[in-house]
Amino acid sequence: MILWPQQDGSVIATPQPAHAILSGQLMRVLADPPVPFEPVVTAAAQHDCGWMRWEADPEFDGDTGLPRAFNALSGAKHVPMWEAGVRLALANWGLWAGLLVLRHGSFIYRLGIEHQRMAPGDESLLAMQGYIDREKAWSTLLAEKLGVSEAQVAANAKKIALVDAIALGLCWGRDAFDCGQAKLKRVSPFEATLDPWPLAVPEITLETEALRLPSRYADAGDMHGGLAHAPRFPLRFRLTPA
Repeated sequence: MILWPQQDGSVIATPQPAHAILSGQLMRVLADPPVPFEPVVTAAAQHDCGWMRWEADPEFDGDTGLPRAFNALSGAKHVPMWEAGVRLALANWGLWAGLLVLRHGSFIYRLGIEHQRMAPGDESLLAMQGYIDREKAWSTLLAEKLGVSEAQVAANAKKIALVDAIALGLCWGRDAFDCGQAKLKRVSPFEATLDPWPLAVPEITLETEALRLPSRYADAGDMHGGLAHAPRFPLRFRLTPA
């Protein structure tokens, strides 16, 4: 989950697939639209499908008293989950979606290695590097099946990275977030600007569903019982140009 502590002591918890829904909404209105359009929008909206089983039964983090945050997982746990997500995407949404989920995995693992965005440790690093190494041949095979060039794949993968980063910065509660091709700056809890503006609309309101959790749970049993009854609410963000 993406955890965002609030001033009242509660925590907004956004499941990873719920955060990905925002990515799909953003992809649909990019000023430079993806080609092919619908398969790439689907990939953006479903790129975190590998998290679905985890989010249904999250691990308890004894240090925080909350579900383990998305960036606190070891690569050794994350990589098998992500590869399963690639297979789910291929089976359910097709070659473009599977290829872009696959490619996005290497992108996030490079961030994990270079910027310590995931739990550290030799086992974690080896798992992430192993994925990056395996992804190359798998991507080539899928691109050949699609009949598309590396340039076409890379262009769409770059778009996935952009919309994912914007959605992450919003749900993570960051005051400022480098989205690669744009800078996000929060102007109020649920409003932010982007510079440069990458969308074809003058402004946008994004919406998904999140949970509101207490500051911590006593133990795993308390957490799992609490999650079953945690209030759910529409999580909305307004984005405008800087």
